[in-house]
Amino acid sequence: MSKKIVNWGIIGTGKAAHNFAKALAITKHGKLIAIGSRDKEKAKNFAQEFDLFLNFSSYSQLANSSEVDIVYIATPNSCHKENALLCLNSGKNVLIEKPFTTNVQDTKTLIDLAIKNNLFLMEAIWTRFIPAFNKIEQLINSGEIGEIKAFQATLGQPSIINQDSNLFNNSMGGGSLLDLGVYPIFWSQFLFGPPTRVQSNLYSGNTDVDITSSILLNYDQGRQANISSSIVTRFANNGIIYGTKGAIEIHQPLYCPTAVSIIKYKEAVASAKNKKSFLSKILDKVKSFPILQNLYVNYPLLGQYILKNRRKTTIYFPIKGNGLQYMAEEVSNYLINQPMDSKIIPLTVTMSISETIHQAKSELGTN
Repeated sequence: MSKKIVNWGIIGTGKAAHNFAKALAITKHGKLIAIGSRDKEKAKNFAQEFDLFLNFSSYSQLANSSEVDIVYIATPNSCHKENALLCLNSGKNVLIEKPFTTNVQDTKTLIDLAIKNNLFLMEAIWTRFIPAFNKIEQLINSGEIGEIKAFQATLGQPSIINQDSNLFNNSMGGGSLLDLGVYPIFWSQFLFGPPTRVQSNLYSGNTDVDITSSILLNYDQGRQANISSSIVTRFANNGIIYGTKGAIEIHQPLYCPTAVSIIKYKEAVASAKNKKSFLSKILDKVKSFPILQNLYVNYPLLGQYILKNRRKTTIYFPIKGNGLQYMAEEVSNYLINQPMDSKIIPLTVTMSISETIHQAKSELGTN
């Protein structure tokens, strides 16, 4: 793509669409120019709210617009495949709100079509692009906590059970795994890759969806991920990555953490430094003050000296805007430059996530 600004269109006018529109407004290389809705009035109101010069009363009109480079699909889960097929067959690049689709076969269909048509296609797991994730990736790659052995995470947000709600309707792609479980499964995929075995314990209550799920993902060399999600119970909504030298605590919310704690095991700290200087002993008394934690970020050398023997160090990552702009900017930049070091989520990862959810749900019989 020779242009320096990527023109975006959005299909859908709900909460996800509004949040993404706000995020695009503060990016450098992306510009929202079009909205598509089957409700003419909703499309018109959305266009007025975000000062768009194109609003369409059908999805096909937007998909066939020569002005639009990429389409963000923000419709109900069960509509993702149909809407994505429309855009891909019209030659449009596509970003699909998670979950990518509601089943493995639909996921494969979209991936195959995108590859065939040489088009960009990605699942909008925005967690991958936030500052805290980048720091965690750096810590893992540097060997800060040694070899990664296990991952544990929970993500639960209570909702009132309503059979008329998409969230509690299997035919609409509801359930805790598709709504929230995508995030901890993505973290597991990032750490270990595809699991060798999936064991699940899913509870549906009086609904036809998994309202609470607990999954054990097994990997080679005895590595494991233990993750839980719920749409009826509030969980801690955090995660912990366990290594041989320490651990990384991902503070809540798991999908967009603004803080990360590095926990070094005592034996690792002791082996790194057998003796403490008199100054170090004094610093041990004061290094727990919150103001000093920010030194690690703002003044790395000074911060590292003060905190180097600390067993637990917390680093904070303030999020600008609603956080979606990091993903929007990365995708726009990719379409312009296709940099080799891009953080774009590969389709192989999306396929693995879909297969993991399929295997977990098979025990409940809700595929």
